[in-house]
Amino acid sequence: MQAWILQQPDGLQALSLTTTKKPVPTADEICVKVAAVGLNPIDYKLTDWGYATWNYPQIIGLDVTGSIESVGENVHHFNINDRVMFFADPRTAGGFAEYICVKAIAVSRIPVTLSFTDAAALPCAGYSAWIAVHDKLQVTAGQHIAITGAGGGVGGFAAQLAKLAGAHVYAIAERQHHARLLSYGIDAVICPQKNIALELINLTEDRLLHGVIDCISAKSGSIMSALIRYNGHIVMVANQFDQVPMLATTKALSIHEVALHGTYAHGAPEHISHLADIGNNLSEWVANGRLHSMVEKIVPFDKLAVALAELKNNTHSGKIVVHVGS
Repeated sequence: MQAWILQQPDGLQALSLTTTKKPVPTADEICVKVAAVGLNPIDYKLTDWGYATWNYPQIIGLDVTGSIESVGENVHHFNINDRVMFFADPRTAGGFAEYICVKAIAVSRIPVTLSFTDAAALPCAGYSAWIAVHDKLQVTAGQHIAITGAGGGVGGFAAQLAKLAGAHVYAIAERQHHARLLSYGIDAVICPQKNIALELINLTEDRLLHGVIDCISAKSGSIMSALIRYNGHIVMVANQFDQVPMLATTKALSIHEVALHGTYAHGAPEHISHLADIGNNLSEWVANGRLHSMVEKIVPFDKLAVALAELKNNTHSGKIVVHVGS
């Protein structure tokens, strides 16, 4: 089979399309014939960082959709040719290939009305956004929620999910993303170069925010914390409060972290199954038109490295998906 293999953690130049062995599922796994894969910033970052458990050369890639080609002997709730999607275990990765094996408990079914390319945009960004909005913030109707980095995958899905929950949603994003975000029904989109504090104070009529989802950095989260009301919440997606202190330490704020990549290493089986449940919900919502997949560009498999470079250069808007097979 063909696969994108990282020879060493030395950046995108160490990534090549190579022929390698097709994997065989263990007893609790399924083997998926890959139809499409989603690209995320973590993918090009991992070509530089590597991963502690990787054995080089290593097949990379985490967001996968396709059809089941074979199942392990202990798998009874999936059948050959079922259409599925999943977030791959980062410790083994392997998604950017024509075939991949994955634990059956991690897999979501996708409706026949949902394209593989739309489904491929959902796992990493969509699951992180769902956890931020529903598991951490527990957003309810009428709340005022701000999302930094809303032009990215997590921020874009979080903005949509918070709006679907009935919140007043304020997206902070570069101008190239404004039209797309407004098309999702977001209440307001603010340029990072503007006086964000003044804009949000005006938008909330001086009542400040119930919660913030920060998809930028600890510094960004620290600044945004000053705009959250007493007993409010902040969810850190891209970073942690490790060195930069919060500016609003007297407001009794609750700090949350989204760590999707730690689910397999530190979570129990029910946490992995929860990801599959999220995937089932998201795929249904995209299929019935409630949620937009944000897919803006589809590229062929042999152009995957070029697409990762485009993602790294931040010259796109929306999600980039790679078409692998029929």
